[in-house]
Amino acid sequence: MVALGTMLSAFWVLAANSWMQTPQGATLGHDGVFHVDDWAAVIFNPSFPYRFAHMLCASFVSGVFVVPGVSAIFLLRQKNREFAQAALSLAMWLGLFVVPLQIFLGDQHGLNTRQYQPMKLAAIEARWDTGRGVPLTLFALPDQEKATNLWAINIPHLGSLILTHSWNGEMQGLKEVPAEDRPYVPLIFFAFRAMVGIGVALLTLSIFGAYLRRRGHLFTTKWFLIALVLASPLGFIATIAGWVVTEAGRQPYVVYGVLRTADGASPLAAVNVGVTFILFIIVYTLLLAGFFWFFTQTIIRGPEVTALPGSQPLSAHGRMRATPKLLS
Repeated sequence: MVALGTMLSAFWVLAANSWMQTPQGATLGHDGVFHVDDWAAVIFNPSFPYRFAHMLCASFVSGVFVVPGVSAIFLLRQKNREFAQAALSLAMWLGLFVVPLQIFLGDQHGLNTRQYQPMKLAAIEARWDTGRGVPLTLFALPDQEKATNLWAINIPHLGSLILTHSWNGEMQGLKEVPAEDRPYVPLIFFAFRAMVGIGVALLTLSIFGAYLRRRGHLFTTKWFLIALVLASPLGFIATIAGWVVTEAGRQPYVVYGVLRTADGASPLAAVNVGVTFILFIIVYTLLLAGFFWFFTQTIIRGPEVTALPGSQPLSAHGRMRATPKLLS
């Protein structure tokens, strides 16, 4: 029920955010207010299905890789082995499914972005000039002022192949719009590569896990278990990086192509906005600290092992307890 409620919440949050990325079904009136013409068009706007599926799958990936990370801690400490092996095994099977699915959904989302937000895609690739058969830029130092890339490492034609599914596909460059209409490229460029790099790392771990399972070493390969522990927060980092790309790539618009961010600024006094912002930081920092404390204590304590009525329960170390504690 918690997962279902969260997905319903994500539906509406992403419907609103996607409309700000690819607006339709509403008209900006002379009063500065958007008036809805078609609620179905507003909710099911062109980018919503892709963004919703991509975000849900990102959440699944993030959750899936916490499980083997915690399980690996138990295995490295030689505690709760049965519990940890079962959890690790299931999570690695899920990883083999959800990570490739997320890569596929990201590819489809990229095609949608090319159609409706070409300048965002151009910023993702630091592509300044429109062209065909464009390369894939693995690394560069984008220079926003000079509209060029420094120290670029390119793979010929691969950019067009990935972004348009065509060897000589055309990709629009940032110079198609005035400088004041371009998003800040360096932030988007590196955030996207962080997200993709983490995706590749998690896919590699999933494949290695399948290989080690086949060899019978999934639960005993120490370097792999350590890698799983280190990888456990990566899904969350990739998700944050993805949101940086989404929101920074929309700039300089709060509603893409319709309402500029500067025109959507709050009419409240700066001090009021600042105080509210500081309070949000304090409250959410405390919540995060509380979560980490609870999470760490739960891992240290380990699973609470119980048994069905009439059976002999195991201790946390896998040994029979002298006095059975039956489930009520």
